Amino acid sequence: MSTNIENKPKQVTWFNGCGGRIGIVVGEKGDYAYIGMALRHDEDDDVDHIIKYGAKFPLDAAKLLPVSKTYTSAES
Repeated sequence: MSTNIENKPKQVTWFNGCGGRIGIVVGEKGDYAYIGMALRHDEDDDVDHIIKYGAKFPLDAAKLLPVSKTYTSAES
């Protein structure tokens, strides 16, 4: 049985979409970013939700977007 390793956010880019905010989150691990809607009332909760349940997005494309917020590494 495999274990689910938690992926912490590294950065997020916010866009105002149709009726709400859309977030693209780059995690510390992996080859993908994640895209999803901001459905909660707290930005950090939205980021955690998107990184867990958002649709995978090509990392190379996500790196071209302007960064709204950068998260520091848990190790530093």
